Amino acid sequence: MPKRKREHVCGGRCGVEGCDKTYASKKSLKRHWTPKKPCPVCAKMIHPDYMPKHKRRHEEATPIRAYFPCPFPEDRERFAHVKMKVHNHLRADLEAGRISEMPGPRVKHKIACDVYLRWRSMSGDDAGGHVKPRLQCYHIYQLSLDRKNNNLPHFVDNGLSNISFVILGVNNRAEHRETKHSLVGTYGESTVAEFKRRRGMSVDLDTIMTRESKPKDKAKDNVVYKSCMRAYQRDKKTQAQFDSVGEFFHHGLQLLRAQGGRCAISNIPMDGHRGSADSFFQPSLDAIDPKLGHVNGNLRWVILCLNATDCAKKNPNESKASRWTKKKFLKYIGVHRKS
Repeated sequence: MPKRKREHVCGGRCGVEGCDKTYASKKSLKRHWTPKKPCPVCAKMIHPDYMPKHKRRHEEATPIRAYFPCPFPEDRERFAHVKMKVHNHLRADLEAGRISEMPGPRVKHKIACDVYLRWRSMSGDDAGGHVKPRLQCYHIYQLSLDRKNNNLPHFVDNGLSNISFVILGVNNRAEHRETKHSLVGTYGESTVAEFKRRRGMSVDLDTIMTRESKPKDKAKDNVVYKSCMRAYQRDKKTQAQFDSVGEFFHHGLQLLRAQGGRCAISNIPMDGHRGSADSFFQPSLDAIDPKLGHVNGNLRWVILCLNATDCAKKNPNESKASRWTKKKFLKYIGVHRKS
């Protein structure tokens, strides 16, 4: 027996006496009941559900579905990557309250063109790196738009004045709490030169271990314990292998001593601590293969600014391109010899 079709009758609730219009769903009936409102621009009576679409007709004479042909037909794929990146950054600024409204399609298209042309003219990146950023997802050399001042949106006045074009591997969250600047926002084009300078510095391992071995209730500057605690709380694989945070912390201390207090990627001394001007170079626990988790044999200590977000978990294709290695780092800073 065929299923009987439901009918929802208005019954005059829309304001018209004796209205006998019927609808297949309650949602359609509710839309029928909702009164129209005048457009603030042209005073035309419009249903509230269609008001945003109607208002866009009055903005900059832009069509509702504006189509802008790709200005770089020889490189459509990379330009599409840039447009997606620009849209995502604008959406992030909107959600964070750094901008009040999302720019229209014409403005977003112009920003994407500016970003693409700026990228095409580059040979390295704005941090002084010797590798040109790639327009490729899931890669440590992927182009990343780093805000120079993290208090401002990415595209101030719809321009690129607050943007540094860097690789993903050196674009990390701000740890310099006073200036709210990222690593590249702090050192600018001298970032790679700072990497090279610190590689040649000596390590005071005893001072590092003394500070990082303090009990947790007295460890104001103990970033090792806090890094181990965060990893333990978030990773169920870590909890399955270690009985407590304390046990995992002592394992982390042994690994830090085995590395001699130097970053496993860059060989830079990890003598920075939270709240200091060199907090970018504090120790940070990194899972070599993120899919395996923070477990024994898959851990290394690196400086915080190189503990970038590893996209390997999101990458549908198994690849190590999204991870820092010593070889990739040396290529980036322009040192073509074995460390």
